Amino acid sequence: MQKFTTKTIVSLSVLVALQIVMTRFCSFSAWNVRIGFGFVALVIAAVVHGPVAAALVGGLGDMIGAIAFPTGSYFPGFTLTQVLMGLSFGLALYRKPLHVSDANAVDPHADGAAASALDAAASSVLNAALPLPVRATFAVLFNQLVLSLLMNTLWISILYGSSFTGLLTTRVMQAAVTAPIQIAVVLTLAGILRRRDIQQVLAA
Repeated sequence: MQKFTTKTIVSLSVLVALQIVMTRFCSFSAWNVRIGFGFVALVIAAVVHGPVAAALVGGLGDMIGAIAFPTGSYFPGFTLTQVLMGLSFGLALYRKPLHVSDANAVDPHADGAAASALDAAASSVLNAALPLPVRATFAVLFNQLVLSLLMNTLWISILYGSSFTGLLTTRVMQAAVTAPIQIAVVLTLAGILRRRDIQQVLAA
């Protein structure tokens, strides 16, 4: 299992707080639509700490945010969605070289905590070193089409007793608007966080 050092725990705590602020205060929300930047904290956690940590940030951020700053009834399904979003970003972005030629680059995470079994499994599946834009696009589309559009629409339908197909129609526009924005932000963040000088600072 992945070991979390004190430094990692502090970092994840800051990211949980960031996720809460970006989701609750930097988003446009209605009862059936939310467009915002809460995913930024998940991407940072995914790139720096991996899928397990990103899943924790997503789950804790949603749960604590819903309790501390409620915008409606708390529903655990939305927390599950956030956990899966963090997990998918981590599987797509963590420890993956930007290009095939970067595969032999020094990994600043190699020393210290052992990789989790989940990280190892992800490496074996995604070790074909797909370009970052492909992996980022896949993660965003999976999150938007499967988790946000389908899963969250199901949760809203259950929570408010509304028609699933009716909600799906109104939420398609949210996915269409959010997906390209998320892809651009993910690529920018991943590019910055994977720079050698940034990696050295994070590993210090």
